[in-house]
Amino acid sequence: MPKRTPTSPTAAYHRLLQAILKTHFDGENLQPSPRELDRVSNVFTKAGGTWVGAFKGSIDDIELLKKVIKIAVKKGVLSKAPKWG
Repeated sequence: MPKRTPTSPTAAYHRLLQAILKTHFDGENLQPSPRELDRVSNVFTKAGGTWVGAFKGSIDDIELLKKVIKIAVKKGVLSKAPKWG
């Protein structure tokens, strides 16, 4: 199994989370680790979301996932990329 890195995650839900972060939180300069993405995933599933629903385009699951990500960004759960200069 290839090693997971923040720039090339191998899990499908990691790629979906990265895409949502890039689309909706691009100005936040986020660079979450795979462990942080797993934490967001755990919170999402404990809140009643399903990855099958999210991948099939369930509005309820997508909205819940966005809310979980928004809270994670607001609380500083996801790491930010280092600033240069």
